[in-house]
Amino acid sequence: MMDTGRHRSSSPPDDDDDDDGGNRRFPRDWLRRLLMRHAHNHPNMPPDLHDVALVVAPMVDASDLPYRLLTRRYNANLCYTPMIHARMFVDKPGYRRKFWKVGVGTPAEDRPLIVQFCGNDKHVLLSAMKLVENDVDGVDINCGCPQGIARRGRYGAYLMEEDGGDRIVDIVRHLSTNLTVPVCVKLRILPTGIDDSLMLYGRLVDAGASMLAIHGRDRHQRQDATGSADWDAIRRVVDLVGDRVPVLANGGISNMDDVRACLEYTGADGVMSSEAILEYPPLYTETNTRSTNYLRTGPGRLDVASDYLELCRRYPPDDGGQGSGLKCIRAHMHRFLHADMRGNASLRDAVVRTFTMEGAGDVIDMARNIHESCGHDVGDEQLSWYVRHRVGLGGSHDRGGEDEDDDEEERKHGSSKEDDECPCNVFGEVCADDGDY
Repeated sequence: MMDTGRHRSSSPPDDDDDDDGGNRRFPRDWLRRLLMRHAHNHPNMPPDLHDVALVVAPMVDASDLPYRLLTRRYNANLCYTPMIHARMFVDKPGYRRKFWKVGVGTPAEDRPLIVQFCGNDKHVLLSAMKLVENDVDGVDINCGCPQGIARRGRYGAYLMEEDGGDRIVDIVRHLSTNLTVPVCVKLRILPTGIDDSLMLYGRLVDAGASMLAIHGRDRHQRQDATGSADWDAIRRVVDLVGDRVPVLANGGISNMDDVRACLEYTGADGVMSSEAILEYPPLYTETNTRSTNYLRTGPGRLDVASDYLELCRRYPPDDGGQGSGLKCIRAHMHRFLHADMRGNASLRDAVVRTFTMEGAGDVIDMARNIHESCGHDVGDEQLSWYVRHRVGLGGSHDRGGEDEDDDEEERKHGSSKEDDECPCNVFGEVCADDGDY
């Protein structure tokens, strides 16, 4: 196994340590033990990565149940649910049914699983998490969303800044004291810099956080201003608290070359991908890497789209775990087939106007006809939607406004009040983890 400096300690802190004790119930290697219990589900996992977390990030209208099951076929060994609005989950049965079957949970093959909530009230967050804690492997607080809706709702990345960090520290302390599963926090870097961030991260671990997932960007780094993820900052987090809790590295993961480079550089316990794995769910397999001469040796994007749709048939849009149902399906189709849509207005329009499962199947048939007519070679496929904000690489500066047209078509169809409270631009941003390059 590569020497990344991970797994420094397999025992909890001594009883006379100064921390508040919430994470004492979970030894340092709780994550590694969890992954190893489920390792038999990933027979094709490279031997050096069996106890490394290869994670699907929490994403609004994106990390739905069928999609999670699809990624698990390709070595994703830990998944997060979409970001769930805690107060709505507690107060609105209809909203709750979109994401969860209370008392039933999720299929056995959808484990290990962490459920992510957003909110700023510790009592509401606890009530929401109590509804799922018996059927999950951990819960997570969203401190990563950088969008305006998070600012208005006082959650996401903005929660890190409330009361000088006191509010999120108090929330973690309250949750870790009253829950029976690990309390995790997904965070960005504070706008004031990594030194202030490190102080906050340490306080969160003292308060009982059992795992930190660090997105190596601040909340201003999104869309065209995304920039590179700061792996140096993540390495400093590992150096600070990595002997006490697992740390996940988020940002800059587009294939297995990136996975290994990030693990080696940061010493993290795992990596988390959002945008790249949205476009290509088999990301955690050896394809489009140096070892394959950067050719796609895994399934092509049409096969990925077909397999996803088949999982949606098994777990219909109105079934718990699907999130926003057909809205999710359209969004996934857009990302899977982005490279085809950029050159074909008819296909793009078909995706935007898909409101039935049959219509989604027709989209795949249309794309397949396009591939057959042009002699498409799967080996030549590269990421397209993932690089849309990169100048000169099919990004927003040279796509001719095609995705903006998609966004406008989606807006014409309107949204419910519940969607407005927890929105996701289905043909653009990923709320919980915007700009994961």
